[in-house]
Amino acid sequence: MKIFSRACAAVCSTFLAAVLVSSAHAGDFADVDIIGFSKDGRRFAFEQYGIQDGSGFPYSEVFVIDVQKDSWVKPSPFKFVEQNVPDGVDQDTILGDTRHVAIQAANDSGLLDGIDYPGQTVGANPVTEVSADPHLMVVNPRIIVPAFDDPMEFSIEEYPLESGKCASYGAQTRGFRLTMLYQGMARVLNEDKDLPESRGCPLSYRIERVITRYPDAGPPVFAALILMQTHGFEGPDGRYLAITGRF
Repeated sequence: MKIFSRACAAVCSTFLAAVLVSSAHAGDFADVDIIGFSKDGRRFAFEQYGIQDGSGFPYSEVFVIDVQKDSWVKPSPFKFVEQNVPDGVDQDTILGDTRHVAIQAANDSGLLDGIDYPGQTVGANPVTEVSADPHLMVVNPRIIVPAFDDPMEFSIEEYPLESGKCASYGAQTRGFRLTMLYQGMARVLNEDKDLPESRGCPLSYRIERVITRYPDAGPPVFAALILMQTHGFEGPDGRYLAITGRF
């Protein structure tokens, strides 16, 4: 019995350590659905959704963005968290119902009217990709082979930026500067001076994808999706923001 106890203690300690290491990184990373652009390229919409860490509540958030101004079109964003989750409910079903509520609210507002054009994803670098640079993405702006367009280069720089509320959690928050180089001209698309409350407590950023659209009338447009790791309940959470503009 003593031999068994010692062996169990060793095995159980190893197992417990593995569980603790695993659970230390058990934050939730949102899934993202690109709803698309309007025909004229003036509006862009996407949804992020998932199951919250800690609470286990399903959530959905729909964002509608004025592309040229790079700002939300009010009353966007449309956010819904289902806090009444019965025991034993199918997770996919309750998440689907939650997404329906948020998307229906966006539809009812009229802001999704005419957003029927998905554009082209011309670059993608998910958080699972370990061989690419998370801070640099160089793309041809549309799928034409062989390419004849000038490439677009997006680069991101992170830097410490304090948030009083987040500091009380011990979170070392960061801001970012996003620069686009196109046709020999560099444009700073975002440069944080302070942290918007909507971001929570951001810890890091990566360029997750670039989407473009060439409207029949008007200049081409882009949306760069940035994936933030934010301070979460059980570990870092992943949330998206979009930086938009014309070429």
